Amino acid sequence: MNCCDEYEVMPMEDQCFELATAYVPYQQLDKLYPLCEALMKGTLFPELYRPY
Repeated sequence: MNCCDEYEVMPMEDQCFELATAYVPYQQLDKLYPLCEALMKGTLFPELYRPY
């Protein structure tokens, strides 16, 4: 049994999609992580770091 067998899949052109609106706040990039810490956290900028 295919995982999609129980769901009806409509072609993309038959569906109506609304446009998304992105919100990107202005950021003050005045601090930088040291290189080793930036590599561990995945960003050079503390303002962008969001631990999950």
